[in-house]
Amino acid sequence: MRGATIVVRSPSLIANQGRYMVSLLDSLGYRARLKAVDYDSYFGKVLDSRARAQIGYYSWDAAYPFASDFMPPQLTCAAFVRASPARSSNLSEFCNPAIDVQMARAAAVQVQDPAAATLLWQRVEHSLLAQAPVVPAYNRRNVDFVSKRLGNYQYNPQWGLLLDQAWVK
Repeated sequence: MRGATIVVRSPSLIANQGRYMVSLLDSLGYRARLKAVDYDSYFGKVLDSRARAQIGYYSWDAAYPFASDFMPPQLTCAAFVRASPARSSNLSEFCNPAIDVQMARAAAVQVQDPAAATLLWQRVEHSLLAQAPVVPAYNRRNVDFVSKRLGNYQYNPQWGLLLDQAWVK
């Protein structure tokens, strides 16, 4: 609601991103303010449902480049554990049992038919975006500069340049 007060929580290390979010919310008609928190205690505070955090920053690096390693750990009912920051990974406290069923189905199909699972995961993503429990702010990009002397360059989306595969003349 326009004019509502919103507290943006941000780790003090990236307070500039928090200030940007405050200015963006202010430009949309909200009365936003920044609450910078030291990094060591930040996640314990925003993951604790008793703190009633409204907006905060969070990044997620999947161990594997599959939707099943990204969406369920952050956005299922089971991933939110009320008043238990050590056991919760669902910062938005989002719970939609119908979407949980979609995710379980996509994960089950992934093993036998990855192409069909991709379509199911796209539907899950569409369902999630319609609910907007999170707002993606950016996707990390890596840039590697290489020379003609580098051979067998291989890039892995999780680990970057695979140094053990490369050679230099």
